[in-house]
Amino acid sequence: MATVTLKLTTGTTWTVPTGINSATVVTVICIGGGAGGGATNAGSAPNGGGGGGACSQTTITGITAGNLISIAIGLGNAAGFNGGDTWLNKSASSAPTLATDGALAKGGSAATGPTGGIGGATATGVGGTKRSGGDGGSGSGGISSGGPGGGTATTANSSGNAGGNTSSSSNGGGGGGGGTGSTGLSATGSAGGNGGTGDTLNAGGAGGVVGPPSTAGGDGTTGAGGGGGGGGGIAADGKNGGAGGAGAAFTLTAGGTAGAGGGGAGGGGSSAGPFTGFGAGNGGKGGDFGGGGGSGGGLENNGTNVPGTGGTGGAGVIIIQYAVPDASSGNFFMMF
Repeated sequence: MATVTLKLTTGTTWTVPTGINSATVVTVICIGGGAGGGATNAGSAPNGGGGGGACSQTTITGITAGNLISIAIGLGNAAGFNGGDTWLNKSASSAPTLATDGALAKGGSAATGPTGGIGGATATGVGGTKRSGGDGGSGSGGISSGGPGGGTATTANSSGNAGGNTSSSSNGGGGGGGGTGSTGLSATGSAGGNGGTGDTLNAGGAGGVVGPPSTAGGDGTTGAGGGGGGGGGIAADGKNGGAGGAGAAFTLTAGGTAGAGGGGAGGGGSSAGPFTGFGAGNGGKGGDFGGGGGSGGGLENNGTNVPGTGGTGGAGVIIIQYAVPDASSGNFFMMF
């Protein structure tokens, strides 16, 4: 037998493909959407990073080719908003309540002030196996400190990892959490924290450095490495945090990969001092699928200075797996 693996990223229904009958065991893996990173107001400390989406996995039977199955793909939301829920239900056009009908994975939560958003929770999810998303990183209240990193989404094998934190003494951005590999690193002074390693142990993005000139954080690599935190600016611009890397735990039959996305990194803060015309760095986007967005960097409020914006969370996904007869095998009859 050969395994077919496909992903669903849009729409409200899934048409069951040829090759599935009522006895076929279909594995359903849902990853919720990531929350957006915290937006930051001038003259106030940065908010926390967005939480990553949860994962729920189950198996279903009793569907046949041509059936229309109801689905929902969780939004990866904008700065300050929760990620959307992802689900599949073979029996109704609403989220399932029984794992025999499908799976429901909760989206990550947005930050509450400087405290990072909570990763998508397992308690309200539905599935035979459930894992929570990684929490967004938190800040400690410095007006010009860097933004914390976003948490990661997760697969059914382990829970997601948290984004990196920032402190009042650091205006570098926190690193994004890395897939199911490791947490994002916290900022050190004005240098951004490195992103966590990914679900295939690929490296996270490097943290930006303080200048002059400061540099932006690097993006996480495919394999769900977290983004690197943006470098902080002292009488200069804070730099943007890197985006979380895309997940790669599943190899798709049609080509490509999919999996739990890394968290976006926090933007660098800017201690502009008496100067005007500077800006804090923006948070990095959460990786596909379900990574939380990084927070925008903090900024002293001096006239035309511009605070950082939180990164958008990564969208959710449904991954479907089922077995079909291998094309190389078949029945052969000898005629005499």
